[in-house]
Amino acid sequence: MRFSEWLYERPDYAAIKNNLADYKKRLLNAFSYEELRDVWLAVKAEVEYMEYKEEIIYIRHLCGINYEESLKEVEIQNLQDPEIYELRDECDLIVRNSPYAEKIKDEFGEMVFWGINSGKPAKNSYSTRLQSKELQLKMQYRQLMASKDPDENALFNIFEQMIETRIELADSMGYKSYTELGYHIQKRYDYGADELFYFRNQVCNFITPVCNEIKQNGIDIDLSYPKAVVTDTKSLISAIISMFKDISDEAGSYIEEVSQKGLYDLELRKNKRRNLFTCCMLPYEKLPFIIGNYTGNGMETGYVVHELGHGFAFYTAARTQPLYEMHRSSPSVNEIHSKTMEHFMYPYLELFVGDKRKEYIRNHLMQQLENMTYRCAIDEFEHTVYDKQRRSKKQICELWIEIRHKYMPWKKYDKKEIEQGVCWPRQTHIVESPFYYIEYDIAQVSTYEFYNKMKDNPKQAWADYMQLCRAGGSKSYLNLLGAANLSNPFLGNTIEKVFRPVIDELCLYTKI
Repeated sequence: MRFSEWLYERPDYAAIKNNLADYKKRLLNAFSYEELRDVWLAVKAEVEYMEYKEEIIYIRHLCGINYEESLKEVEIQNLQDPEIYELRDECDLIVRNSPYAEKIKDEFGEMVFWGINSGKPAKNSYSTRLQSKELQLKMQYRQLMASKDPDENALFNIFEQMIETRIELADSMGYKSYTELGYHIQKRYDYGADELFYFRNQVCNFITPVCNEIKQNGIDIDLSYPKAVVTDTKSLISAIISMFKDISDEAGSYIEEVSQKGLYDLELRKNKRRNLFTCCMLPYEKLPFIIGNYTGNGMETGYVVHELGHGFAFYTAARTQPLYEMHRSSPSVNEIHSKTMEHFMYPYLELFVGDKRKEYIRNHLMQQLENMTYRCAIDEFEHTVYDKQRRSKKQICELWIEIRHKYMPWKKYDKKEIEQGVCWPRQTHIVESPFYYIEYDIAQVSTYEFYNKMKDNPKQAWADYMQLCRAGGSKSYLNLLGAANLSNPFLGNTIEKVFRPVIDELCLYTKI
């Protein structure tokens, strides 16, 4: 059955809460490992099936399908979910503190209790209300971004409210700052602020000068990708099917199921989120759904392949890992899956951009390099705005320009825009998922390591990539890197060592 034919039924939230409350009592009174384990798995199944139902209507909402109806349903989700997740977390904490915790860990792996934070106060009714408010602000933001020309002041007002709400939320949950809570949300269990500070410095000291030199040599690539030869969704999907089937049997089986079940929506549509390319995960069915706005731009072909890379990793892990939480990993690993798939695309570029293969690769490598500096600037900006210091719109703008100049000195700015306060970054991730954006940079190190390996030993590169995908979130970030034969990006001169061959290749394309 194709996704368009799937039926949506609103979850019975009252029944789910009652069931979870009952499971909580049963966990507290469990007299054996088997009893505790079975009840705990029932908690997970309850929430997983709820999320599966919710994801169906959320996907339709993002796609602008039955917009008013789907908007209403997502708003209901935003009100109901925080209380349900609070009950789920309470059940997890009971299991973690039970006499059978080690047996659970032995059966389900080292990551099963990571993120269950018994060192912090439990969520309370106040923090739950703040989480609902945060979700509502996100909805307002998405509605504004769905319009062709979103109101500048309204966007900033949401951003300002979001900062205040998140700082208050962190305080209510016993965190020192929202930065600490944000790291917890992003599953940063084996690296922290010190490692990221070092990482940003490495980018600033090595990548920034390279980008600056390219631009000073008069080769200011405008990053306008060649036009795609696949001009419509049907021909694009046909080219992607050919590519995935040739890569491997596993990739071929995956893309066949995605195609046959219509697990993508790449058409332009009224009320559809503009300029959005994303991958949603459908638990229970263990399938992804790809969303995009395809206009025939060559760059967008890579965006679709990127999202299909996310989907492939989820699809693969869901067939090897026992728990839904382990079907995905931390963001720093998830982005390796998707960004690496963009490079597996290189041998097939003729299917997408015809004879403009070299032009595509040049722009793709340059875009990735420059994005390293931009994302570091965004990350430093985010760390600063959550420091509990109130700032006006103009001060936010001045802060952004100062940080951006540090990482991207070639970028010009308009003093008038600063005075008017209209040049603060409108990067979606800042509102939707703070502290996430730097994960693309962290993943880029591993992605380039895979790319270098592809050129030397493509079979081994794919084998290591499959190892990473199958592992899902069953190991910590650094242990997953080790399993896939990848380097730690926070150590020594890893960035320079990995990026140097790529920069040399780019220099050939740009004739420096």
